[in-house]
Amino acid sequence: MKEILTIGEQLLRTTVLINIKNKDSLTSGTGFLFYSHKNIFLVTNRHVVEDSKEIELKFYGQDDFLVIKNNFITSLQYDIAICILNDIPSSAKTLTPNQIPNRKQVENFDAIEDILFIGYPTGIYDTYNNSPIARKGITATPISLNYEGKYQFLIDASIFPGSSGSPVFLIKYLKSTSKKIIQVFLLGIITEGYSYGNSIKNSFSPPPIPIIISKQMINLGLVIKSSELIKLINDSRNPYSVRKVDYQ
Repeated sequence: MKEILTIGEQLLRTTVLINIKNKDSLTSGTGFLFYSHKNIFLVTNRHVVEDSKEIELKFYGQDDFLVIKNNFITSLQYDIAICILNDIPSSAKTLTPNQIPNRKQVENFDAIEDILFIGYPTGIYDTYNNSPIARKGITATPISLNYEGKYQFLIDASIFPGSSGSPVFLIKYLKSTSKKIIQVFLLGIITEGYSYGNSIKNSFSPPPIPIIISKQMINLGLVIKSSELIKLINDSRNPYSVRKVDYQ
């Protein structure tokens, strides 16, 4: 019998754990799978994979890591990187351009919406089942607005290192005459979390006593709009670019 997956189960399977090994350190980030132009793209942040030669990937339900070379193409304006994967495990699922909201849909979103994001905060995941961590929050700035004049918005959610590259979703439940319709929108890609700085300087110069404050996350995250992913895929610099599509 064919396995029937719920929406939540399918979304968990779209994400990928990314490990970057350097000489003296191991860092982790999140990626997700996106199908477009008959290719499967691994999507993440530029800062997750830059300056690395080999990258380890772990897919949903897979015990072993897949080692790939750093063949990522990056956006010139935003912290996004993509590369093509020739094959993915049967346990994995992909997102598609149909899940990226168009202008009209974005304009109909509320100023404050519940959001869901999936990834590997501080590298944490279910190591027994090889499954990522799902978290939730709300939009802190309206999706219809471009925060600070860029194609991005803020979310009110706990963002930690390792969450970089996480897909951010909005799930809408629509009523019809005969059945309930569920729409899943890929809103964007988490790029960073905001933190309170390491120190405070008072108005004295020089300050008589420096006041030291430990770095603390303030539960705000910056999300690059998913329309920028489409632009990158269709960038003329990409050897697999086929056509230009405006999703803004």
